[in-house]
Amino acid sequence: MRRRYNVQHPCDIEQVLAGENVEVVRFPLEGRLDEMIVFNFIAVRDSIEDARQVYELLAHALGHYLLHAGNQIEFVLPTNMLLADQWERQSWEFAFELFMPANLVAARLLDRWSDADLQEDFEVSADFLSRRMESFRRNYAMQSSSNHRECARNEFSDGWQSTPNW
Repeated sequence: MRRRYNVQHPCDIEQVLAGENVEVVRFPLEGRLDEMIVFNFIAVRDSIEDARQVYELLAHALGHYLLHAGNQIEFVLPTNMLLADQWERQSWEFAFELFMPANLVAARLLDRWSDADLQEDFEVSADFLSRRMESFRRNYAMQSSSNHRECARNEFSDGWQSTPNW
């Protein structure tokens, strides 16, 4: 998506939505819903005025649209919270990668960028940045531990065995 629509800034989500034939409607949603997608319409709570937050919710909803054919699982199968939670995480991961790709985050962290610098550079809200960094650290920790296991396996195996000798 980033390459197809040349997403450089969160406001570029509007090009992505137009290209994917998804329309946005501001709607007086209630309760815990800030956004909802049905068919090719994304409804965003009309009381949200912060443009960054709206773009972030649109990216999240677009993740549902592309990955799950919408976010209606919560309405259709309200007892399957495991699946609903998984879909939520996947949709947020989509939004995170769209606006703050892991490779760019990693490069900036290696250069010791502050949270304020990251937030300004990626043009995201403080909440989005916080959630992205939590996700990035969790994913990086899993990747890192996997790399350490691979190094240990390569270092301690004699190379002739088909399976590592643990």
